[in-house]
Order: sequence, then C-alpha cells, then structure tokens
Amino acid sequence: MQDRIPTPMQAPRFDGTRFREVLGSYPTGVAIVTCIDEDGRPAGMVIGSFTSVSLDPPLIGYLPMQSSRTFARMRATPTFCVNILAADQEALCQQFASPAEDKFAGLAWHPSPAGNPVLDGVVAWIDCDYASVTEAGDHFMVLGGVLGMALERDTAPLLFFQRGYGRFAPGPLVAVAERETIEAVRLAEIGRDEMEAVATELNAECSIVAAVGGDIVYVAVDNSSPQWRLRSRLGFRVPCAPPLGPLFVGQPGAPDDAEWLRRLGRPDEETVARSLAQLAQVRERGWSLALMGPNDGENLDELVQLYSNPHRTPGQERRLLAAAKERAGLHEPADLREDVAYDVRHLSVPVHDAAGQVVLVLRLGALPAGVYLPQIRRWMARLQQAAARLETTLAAQPQLLRA
Repeated sequence: MQDRIPTPMQAPRFDGTRFREVLGSYPTGVAIVTCIDEDGRPAGMVIGSFTSVSLDPPLIGYLPMQSSRTFARMRATPTFCVNILAADQEALCQQFASPAEDKFAGLAWHPSPAGNPVLDGVVAWIDCDYASVTEAGDHFMVLGGVLGMALERDTAPLLFFQRGYGRFAPGPLVAVAERETIEAVRLAEIGRDEMEAVATELNAECSIVAAVGGDIVYVAVDNSSPQWRLRSRLGFRVPCAPPLGPLFVGQPGAPDDAEWLRRLGRPDEETVARSLAQLAQVRERGWSLALMGPNDGENLDELVQLYSNPHRTPGQERRLLAAAKERAGLHEPADLREDVAYDVRHLSVPVHDAAGQVVLVLRLGALPAGVYLPQIRRWMARLQQAAARLETTLAAQPQLLRA
C-alpha cells in the first residue's frame, strides 16, 4: 500500500486584533536596541521580542518589523547594543516608541565598549554583532553574536503585558496579603503601649512583628536605644524561611514545617537537620534568640531593606536567603554559658490568641553588646511579661481577632 502524501494545509485566516489579544496574555521584557548609524548619530528602537538563544556560542535574538526605517539604518552598522529597561523607565520606552525624529533628545547615555549607546539607568546591556538576519513573515529574525555585556542596576525589569507596561511581581514566597497586613497593624496598635513601655524601660528597640503572606513583617516599632539609632524598621519584612521566623512556623499567615524547609531550596542533610533542631528548640523554649555576627550591620540591613521593597527582584531575594543561611549558626544557640559574653541581635517571644495560635511576636533589639546570661534572662522575662499582658487584652476583646 502506498504511503499517503500529506497535502499542504491552507494557512488559516486570523483576526489581527484577536491574535494580538491572545499573545498579549504572555508577558515579555522590554528592551531598546541602539547603535551609532553611518552618519555618526545615535539610533534606537523599542523591542518586545528580545530573547536568549544560545550559550555556546552566545547568541541572542529579536524580531524587528521589516517596515522599520530605524532598523534599516541600524542594519547598515556592524554592531548593536540591547538595553534592558528597568521598571521605572516606562517614559523612556514611550519616547523611543514615539514618532519623534531625535529619540535621544535630552537623554543621558554613555558608549559601550563597541561604541553603541548604553542608556543611563537600564538594568543591563549586551553588545552584539549580526550573526544572521532572516525574513520571518512581516518581521526579520535577528540573531546577535554577543561581544560583551554588563549589569548596570540591581532592580526589576519593565514588562509588557496585555498592551500595558508593568513591573515584575514576585511569587508566592513574597506574596503581599493586604487584608492580613491591615489586621496585623490593627492588632499591633492594641499592643503599642506595652511595646513602648518595654523600649523605654530597657533602652532598646521593641517591635511587634506579624506573619503576613509567608513573610515576617514589622508592623509596629519603637526605638529608645542610645546605642543604635537605626532607621525605622516599620514595614520591613523578611522571609519566613530557615533560620528565620521559627515562632510563626505552622501558624496562620506562615508556612508549615515542610514549606518552611522547602524554602531553603535544595539544602544538604546537615542544613535540614540543623533547621529542624532549631525549630524544635524554639517550640520547647517558647522564645527565640539570634546573636550578632562579625559581618552583620549595614550590609544585612541593606539586604532586608531591598527585600522589603514590593518591587524587589528574585536575585535580591536569593541574596537575603543566602545571608540568612550563612548566619544560621547564630540563631537559637543550644548551650548558653554563664561565663560567656554575648552580642544579642534580637530576642523574640510569641503572643497567642485564646486558641493558642501565635498572632504576633514581640521582639527586642538594638541592645548593648557583650552581655552575660543573667542580663539576657532579665530582658526575656520583661518581654514575656509584656506578651502576657497583651494576651490578656486580646482575650478580653475576642472581637478584635474576628474583625
């Protein structure tokens, strides 16, 4: 029996508007391709089709329209530069998408190593030569051979989605739960007097933190420490991931034990065992303790501040998680000795509702360095006293937890 030879299918007819609507449901990054044209003038065009193509050899690609006069100018040059736009550069994108004759008017830029314009403030740039230019429907498919590249800014990129521009929104680990935040702030206001009394009495920073959307958020702060006049931590958040947030694990707004561990990524057996031991110890003690490390300070605070930005990048998130993992040995020390002086980063105690769930945590920080165990015990006792008073207030007003 003879094989059947398939007949060519007639290309289906598509409505252009519907085609753009469907494909616009897939977000793309936004970049501006630049060069210096044959007349020595800077030229550039917006592209939403930039992609990585190959690692060996390093190739990138983008698809300009065949009717583009700007691309006709650019194609006559030996090299070009891809400028990846930042989330706050929508106005720059609009300027290059406009019919303006001089799209570089009023813009700051500097030359790349290949001499192409690198626009100030972009996330990154990539210098390329033309590996190939192929017709593809009403577009060209351009493959660029990478000559050089660099990161310019550690920030989120600009995205194009459903015919509009926007920012990168992080995933479940950093989801923002607005309703939970409002409820946590409302509860924190009830405990403000206790918090301020502790801060004043102990000459320290006292905070109320809550679990919101899988993060630990500072919802109220008072700093009366003469040693540490820090910027306010109000609104700061850290991920509830080992070794952070053990008092909240398994409680409302926080991950359970398994999810808490999964946030380590792919940890080795030793890291998992240490994290589980720390979690068990915190639950047995009923409080949490973290010590200062030799390299703590501005660097760690800067990482926390970047993570607290709702437009943070996944890279910023990974750096904070890595920093926390490096300091894991400073959290929940198993053996506290009477003859050793400690630098305490923070002490934390839980605040429970009538059902025994942890709804808030009182945290003490900005403490003097080099203290001994009896002083730590006194600080802890005062913090626990304040937490107990707050629990009594919450128990007397159950409607506060149902609002």
